[in-house]
Order: sequence, then C-alpha cells, then structure tokens
Amino acid sequence: MPASRFQHTEEIAPAPRHWALLPGAGFADSFRIRLTPQLAQLNTTEITARMMAAQPAWISALLALRDRLVAPLGLKRASDNGAPAGFPLLMAEPRRVVMGLDDSHLDFRLCVEKSSDNAQETTSDQWLTVTTVVRTKRWLGEFYLAAIMPFHRCVARTLLQGLLRAPGRTD
Repeated sequence: MPASRFQHTEEIAPAPRHWALLPGAGFADSFRIRLTPQLAQLNTTEITARMMAAQPAWISALLALRDRLVAPLGLKRASDNGAPAGFPLLMAEPRRVVMGLDDSHLDFRLCVEKSSDNAQETTSDQWLTVTTVVRTKRWLGEFYLAAIMPFHRCVARTLLQGLLRAPGRTD
C-alpha cells in the first residue's frame, strides 16, 4: 500500500452519537484519517496518547498563550488539569476515548474513536476520527469559540497528521 493512502485528513459530518455527548451543543466537527495497519492494532487510549505526545511545539505554545489570556477572565487553564493536552479523560474504551471540560463560558467534549468503514474498498480499513463538540454559555462562550475557530481546524488536522508522522511509530 502506498504511504500516501494514509496521509489524507478528511472532514466528515459529526454523527448523532457525537452530538449526544453534550446535549444542547451548538457546534461540532469531525476529522478522520485512515490508520496504518500497525496503528490500527492499538487501542484508542494508546493512539490518543501517541497523538497528544506528537503535538508540535506551536500547538503547545498556543495552549500556553490561551492559558495566559484566559486567566484574568477566571476561566480554567488547560495546564491546571494535569491531563494530556489539558483535557481530562471522561471515558476510555478500547475503540473510543472521550475527554472534556465544563467551564463557565463553555463545555466541550473531544472524542477520539476507531471505526471500520465498510463503504471503503476493503472491510479491513480502520479510521481514526477526532470529533469536537461544544456547548457555549453566555456571550463569553460565543466570543471564545469564534476567537479559537481559525486555529481549531488546523490543530485538529495537525494532530491527526502528526500521529502518522510521529517518530517511533509502530509502522
């Protein structure tokens, strides 16, 4: 199989199960990649840990800047959680991990899940989908979501691509 087969990130519509993670949410998006056969053998918790560990420095810098900017507003800082990428783990199953945080301005869930897509050319294709679901609160939540949106899509795609390029990967 050519390596390029595994390098395309595509945006897909979030499934109803994703919207159900946060009733009343007003925003959701999903991005997916085809997993290499070696990555497909790992459970979703292991894949998620690798994805977060492969996070480029510019994403870490954006999170640090975000923490400095929101501290005066009384919002939770990602660095306060001690969790991967500052997102507390809410659920971990072999094929699905859900992280998230509820704050005064918004609540969010980040779902990382493996799936097969029988509509593809083979039934053995495995996909990794990263879905973000957000429920805003107050005007501050709407403003915050609008402010981060230019970065969000790039970060989601970069994390997925980094997983495929991560040093020490098992393929």
